[in-house]
This record gives sequence, C-alpha cells and structure tokens, in this order.
Amino acid sequence: MNVRDPGAGSRTSGEEVASSWAEGTINRRQAIEAMGLGAMAAYGVGTPTFERFRKWMAGGQARWRFFTVPELATVRVLADMVIPRDEKSGSATDAGSVEYMDFVLGESGDRTKQAWHDGLRWFDEECTRRFGSPFVQCDDAQRGALLGDIAWPARAREDLRQAAAFFNRVRDLVAAAFFSSRMGVEDLGYLGGVFAPSWLGAPDEALRELGVSYDEWDRRYGGPR
Repeated sequence: MNVRDPGAGSRTSGEEVASSWAEGTINRRQAIEAMGLGAMAAYGVGTPTFERFRKWMAGGQARWRFFTVPELATVRVLADMVIPRDEKSGSATDAGSVEYMDFVLGESGDRTKQAWHDGLRWFDEECTRRFGSPFVQCDDAQRGALLGDIAWPARAREDLRQAAAFFNRVRDLVAAAFFSSRMGVEDLGYLGGVFAPSWLGAPDEALRELGVSYDEWDRRYGGPR
C-alpha cells in the first residue's frame, strides 16, 4: 500500500492531520486527502477483491476470517478515529468497513497477516507503557495523542517509524473500505453508471488547482470541446 507524507504544498499537511487526531477533530476531508491511492486501486469498488467480498457476503458466508476478538475491538476504535461519524454520514464501522478489512486480510499472505497481528498488538503494548491501559481502555485524549505521534512515518520519532508506517496501512485500508461501501459512495456523491445528459467539463476550481484550462487545450489542439 502507498504510504505517503504530504509535503508543505499539500492541502492537508502532516501537522494538520496529527493535530486533528490529537485533538479528536479529524474530518472526512482530511481522511480522503490522507488516503494512499494504492489502497483504492487494490481494494476499491470494481476490483477483483471487492467483487469476491460482495459475492461472499451475498452468499450468506459472512464470518470473521482474520481478526481475533481483542483485535476487532482495537480495529473498530481505530477505524472510527480514521473516519468518524459526522453530520453527513456514519463512521467507518457504521459502513461495514471492518468486515471488508477482515475479508481482505483473510486473503493476504502470511507475512502481511503477521505484520497486522504484530502492529495491532503494538497499540496495546504502547498504550499500556504510556497510560497503564490497553488501547481500547484508554480515553479519547490518550488515543488521540498516540495517533498524533504516528500520523506520518517521515515525521515520527525514530523509535516510532515502524508503528507509523503500519498505522498508514491501517488508515489506507480503512478509507478504501469505507469509500467502497454504499455509505461511502453516497458520502462522496459518486454517480457512476448514471447517464449524464450533458457534460459541462470539470469545475473551474479543480482546473485552477491543477493549473490547466479548456481554453489552453483549444488553442493547442483546436476546436471547441
């Protein structure tokens, strides 16, 4: 999965996201912009993994394949910290993201499975070391402080770099799972497969941000669009 650290020119900086987690104010825009696109490419709507999951669920085969009971508790809290409930839609767990994550990891190789087991165990060990309680028993401020320390690998302390890289994998898979769900698709306002009677082009704001224009296209390649 793609683990990336937005640079200074990014609309959502590493400091902004880390601060939001520490303060408990992470929002949907930040979750989208922080997400590694590799996760959506690998597990998003229309991918082979997603289609297998859809058929598996439709066949009434739903059962936990990967997470242990303690891990499920940890993942549910993490998922809802990555994508919390807001005024527009529900949280990651409301959307069924953890079920899809469990399916994806159940199909993964042994090295990936072990990395996730080890990574989730680290949250409990680190919280117990810092606060005297496992991750799910810590309060929101304590959990937020921990996530603030590992929001981006390149900005984490040396001894937390591995944990930060793992958390980025968690974040990417949570986001891919959420935005592949019905709730997530509706949250984005995606209307794939719906006939559009007219195409007016990309919004001016998006064109300005990319530094392109339809007028320049017409000058270079001729003719109206």
